[in-house]
Order: sequence, then C-alpha cells, then structure tokens
Amino acid sequence: MKAPHYGAVHKWQNRMPDRLNSTPKESNGLRSIRNRYGVEIERRKREFITALTTQPPRSMRALVHLQEDLLFMQAFPGEPETLRLALHALEQMETWFSKTPRIEHAKLDDSGAVGSKSRYVFAFPIVQWLVRHAAGEVEIDWRNYDNTTRLDLPLRAFARVAERDGFDSGEYSTREWVAIARRRDAHTDLQWMIEALNTASGFDADQLWTAVEPPIVWDLKGSRWSVTHNALRPKPYVMRHAMRRPLRDPVSNITKPNKHIRLLEPRQARKVIDVTRAALTARCREVVSISYANPNEVHWCDLGQGAALAVIGAVPRYRMSIEANYGYLLLSNGVPIGYGGVTALSRQANSGINIFEPFRGSEAAFLWVEMLRAFQTLFGVRRFIINGYQFGEGNAEAIRSGAYWFYYRLGFRPISPTQKKLAAREAGRLAKPGAQRSSAATLKALAKGDLVLDLPGFDAGDHFDETLLPQLGARAAAMLAAEPHASREAAERQLAAKLAAALGVRSMKNWPAAERRAFAMLAPAFSIVPDLASWNSAERRSLVALMRKKGHAQESVFARAATKNPHFFRALTQELESDFL
Repeated sequence: MKAPHYGAVHKWQNRMPDRLNSTPKESNGLRSIRNRYGVEIERRKREFITALTTQPPRSMRALVHLQEDLLFMQAFPGEPETLRLALHALEQMETWFSKTPRIEHAKLDDSGAVGSKSRYVFAFPIVQWLVRHAAGEVEIDWRNYDNTTRLDLPLRAFARVAERDGFDSGEYSTREWVAIARRRDAHTDLQWMIEALNTASGFDADQLWTAVEPPIVWDLKGSRWSVTHNALRPKPYVMRHAMRRPLRDPVSNITKPNKHIRLLEPRQARKVIDVTRAALTARCREVVSISYANPNEVHWCDLGQGAALAVIGAVPRYRMSIEANYGYLLLSNGVPIGYGGVTALSRQANSGINIFEPFRGSEAAFLWVEMLRAFQTLFGVRRFIINGYQFGEGNAEAIRSGAYWFYYRLGFRPISPTQKKLAAREAGRLAKPGAQRSSAATLKALAKGDLVLDLPGFDAGDHFDETLLPQLGARAAAMLAAEPHASREAAERQLAAKLAAALGVRSMKNWPAAERRAFAMLAPAFSIVPDLASWNSAERRSLVALMRKKGHAQESVFARAATKNPHFFRALTQELESDFL
C-alpha cells in the first residue's frame, strides 16, 4: 500500500503532493491545441474527444493526461459543442479509471480524481466539513495511524461515567472500543467521533483534535467533490477566443482599482467555501484561512471572460495579530484552476500564485496581474512580496517549472543587492538568441530571499521584515508574563486597560463586544511600542481605531486601516530590531 501524504502547513504555504504531476511523453493530441481557438481548432478538439471516448486510453498516465485536457476545456471552452463533449467525457472518467490494473489505479491516490483516495492530516474544521458533506466517504486512516492510543484523549473527553470502567480498564484496544461505543447509524468511525465531540461540552474540540492529529482517508469513489466534478456551475458559460496576456507595464494596471469586487452574502459565500475546501482537500493541500473560513467575508472579484477570484478571510478567533491573513481560489467558468493566499501587513502584502496542474499553459500571467490589482483594491497595499518557497526555496516543483522567471518578467525583483546582480546577469544571458533555460543549480541560487514589486507611493521605510514576527510573539509573551496575574486572560485584560489609558480611551463600555475582544487581543503586541502616551492625539486616535477594526466582520477593514498607520509600524520595527543590538 502506498504511503500516505501528510504535511505541515504554515499560513497559506504548504507541502504539495507531486504524484502524477509529470506530463507523459505520449500526447493524446488535445494538449497541443487545447489553449488555441478558432472554427478549425474546435472541430479538431471535438474529433479528438470523440475518438478518445470511443476508445479510451488504457494507461493511467494517459487517462490522467486526458482528464487534465478535458478540465482545461471546461474552464476555457471555445464553443458550446466542444464544452458539451468535454463534460460528457468527464462523466465517464471514473469508469475508465476503474478499468486500469490495481497497481496502476493506486498511482491516482492523492490526486483528488474521482475514484481515488486522498490521505492527509486535516485541520479540525476541514474534518468537520468532510463529515457534513461526505460522511460516508471519509474515515480515520487506521492502517496508517502508527499510534492509535493518541485517540484515547478525545474518546475519554466525551465518554460517559458509566463507560469509564471499560474504557480505562486496558482490556480493549482503541479501535475495539470505538467498535463497541460507536453509534450504530453512523456511516464511519470518524463521523461518530466528530459528532460526539461537537455535542460534548467542557473542552475545546478543535484543540483536542489537533493534539492527536489522526490521519484521514477520503475515498472519492463517485464523489461530487472530486477534482473531476467539483465546480461552481456558471450561468452561462463564457466561451473563449484567445488567452489573455498582461500589459507591458503591469504596475500601471495593478494600481487601477478593480470596480468589480463584491462581498458575497453568507449563503453564496458558503457555496464558494465548499468548492474551495473540496478543491484543496481532495488534492491534500491546505490553507489556514480556508480551513477556518469566515462566511461573512468572501470577496468575489470578477476578472473578466469567465474568470473570477474568491478572497476568503478567517473567522475572528483564528485571525493573526498584526497581519490580515486570507486564502483565495482562482476560478474560470466555475472550475477551480488555482489557489493560494495573501497576507496584508501595514503597506505590504505577501502572496504567490499556484496554478493546478491541468491548467498550466493558460493565462496565468494575465490572471496574476489582475489578482494583484484585486488585492491592491481590497487592502490598499503598495508593495507585494513573494517568499522564496514560491519560486524554489525548498520547492522542487517551482524549480522544475522555472517559477522565478514568471515573477521576474512581471517586475518582481530581489531585495538583496547580491541577488539583484545574479538575477540581472542570468536574465541577460537568457535574452541572447539560442540561450538554454536556467539550470536547476542557478534557480536554486536565485531562490534565496524574497522578491518584491513596489507600486507608486511605497517608501522603503514602510517595509516590515517578516522575520521579526517570531520576535513579536516572544515580546508579547514577555509582556503578559510581566503582569502579576495567574490567569493569562486577566493579564491580557490588564495590558489592554493600561494601553487604553495611554491612548486616551476613557471607556470601552459602548464598544461592540467584538471590538473590545480585538483591542484586548492586540494589546500585548501593541504595548511593545514605548511612550505611546506621548504621541499626538491624532496618532493615538488612529491607533485605537486600527485596533478596534481588528474585530470587524471583514478583516479587510483592518488591513486598509493599517496602511494609514505607518508611524506605528515603523516604531514597532525599530523596537523589535533593537532586541538584536
């Protein structure tokens, strides 16, 4: 049995399964024309689809290749009849997959394709989502769970007193106890455990589940949430005539406000969140703010010609301190074609683009520029940062794809003078006729440090070094430790009271509860800056308003307000940097 893919996740970067990502040497003919359009091209596409559905490929790799091409044509259709044939063929993919030998079929796992199995250690809200939407399809991956006794922690948490003589006796293994205690109408052990945790009281179910980290297996046989079938059905589909390319001056386009952004009402937002979670979960990928998605903050950005961007905020409890953390899903005609995240911090935002394998060779450069434009409109930032992981640091897929040059061609540049010289030298070499692509060694050398794109109005003094964030957390912990309270919650309240007094806040009684909580949550971090009481009244009022906005239903309000408080973020940077002197 193939080993499961389990990976760690930080913010919105994650480990990505590499299986079946390579393109087979043989071509089914569609790959060379799927991103081209015209009457004759569409006729040839239909001929290929008809021939392939009449006599489908026998190898798993060729079938995966075919599925990728069909999904591409669903996302970027040229004519209604071609689209109809592609959708019909996608409905048959599971049958074709099932006819491959078992050893071949196992290679499909972790791809998210219909009929495959995905294995991962998912966050608690994702497991809850799976139980609600795919109850009979998901189970604890008992065969790949090395230490099942860790599950005794949540099992005992919701065990009734009358059960404990049996549970604590040691006479039964964890799995034997689950078989005895499980509710008979539950589809799976996992469904029973999650529902029991959700209805029990006296503990934090999320923290308890996270502490034991049970691996989950999702059987996507016949699943509507598989990569093969998961989509928001558009009405109507938008037909394509060409792939779009970015303007020669991307910055001028990024700074133009996108007037086609709207906040979805919760019912629509939940549908988008469902499709987003399925798109990532089936592929064994995870973004924190999508795991903890806020149905009150899903921004829908129309990117034209059927393409759209959904920017998803996190529920208030799982927001970060001075950053505003978002996940996003990129769609075309309702089909998820890419994902990632964007983290706004003062006047800068950290982001990156990840296009799913079937949709490589489309219009990623154009869409990326439009996405940056949407982020700039939403958050008001003036600098975009790409961390090294996105273009190759510890990321073999990014090295293979030459992701560095994708960002470089759009104006991103290294901060480091040494890296600037190396990049300029290599870019000059590549510009010469007949130049070979950059070697893996060169790309690895380039993939150190960050790339940045500055917009008009950005001041170098506004840069906040993200490597200071761990130091910020440590200093906040020290501020709490210095308060003479046994309860850390009480210590936080005391710091909030002191900070309020320093900032001239007379009373918080009339504030909404969410704003009071936000002010207290930020107090340990904001209290790091000394002498706030000496700031002028306008600066202090602005800082109070910023802290209150952290509790707003949409965190983008906080992100925009942060861009108007450069004095605070510069002072915070100076104080944190002083720790290293």
